[in-house]
Amino acid sequence: MDTLDSRSLHNMDCFAQKFSTPGQVYYRISKAAGSCLPVNRDGALTIDIKARAGKAQEVSQHNVTVRLNEQQLIAETPSLKIEAGDTVLWNTSDPRLQGFAVQGEGPDGVFDSTAMTRNAVYTHAFGTPGEYKWVDANGSRVSGIISVRSLDLNDSEQCKKWLAALSKGTLILIQGEHVDPERAEILTGQTVFWAVEEASGISITDSRLIRIEKTRE
Repeated sequence: MDTLDSRSLHNMDCFAQKFSTPGQVYYRISKAAGSCLPVNRDGALTIDIKARAGKAQEVSQHNVTVRLNEQQLIAETPSLKIEAGDTVLWNTSDPRLQGFAVQGEGPDGVFDSTAMTRNAVYTHAFGTPGEYKWVDANGSRVSGIISVRSLDLNDSEQCKKWLAALSKGTLILIQGEHVDPERAEILTGQTVFWAVEEASGISITDSRLIRIEKTRE
């Protein structure tokens, strides 16, 4: 089964944060287990947010690739210059990376991939069929189900349908404790986007991981 957990980002995941107010952002990338530590501005990665010069709708997405370098987590590019309203997206293509978290602070307050509050997005591409119940590991009542099914790729028509579906994502909106939709059906290989408009600091976590963690307590 897939590993579905916004607290520990892997090569099938992305985390994105929108920055609306000009100013300086300091953030760090860490192994997920240490993500609750405060950000130390000395040596922190930075995002310089300028007031928007163009039209408000002309926003951009800036991608940051996370990789391992001699067991150290490296961000490429370590310092960004963006405009207010832009989004920064963190991801990795390295399957060896055993999970990372992004945490920072700026003029809009703190942001944290392990406890999303506002204007944040978590994505996961599902490669294995099955039914996935996701919950908030941080204790709120938000939850939902992702049903992933596969097609017979030996059938030419089903193969065409699958290839066409790969470019289409499924969006789930979270506002407070309201989730829309609570249940989504997708095909293997498709990506689900959880857009956190406003929340108390939530994660998107497979409920099976929560049960495993409780047995270890």
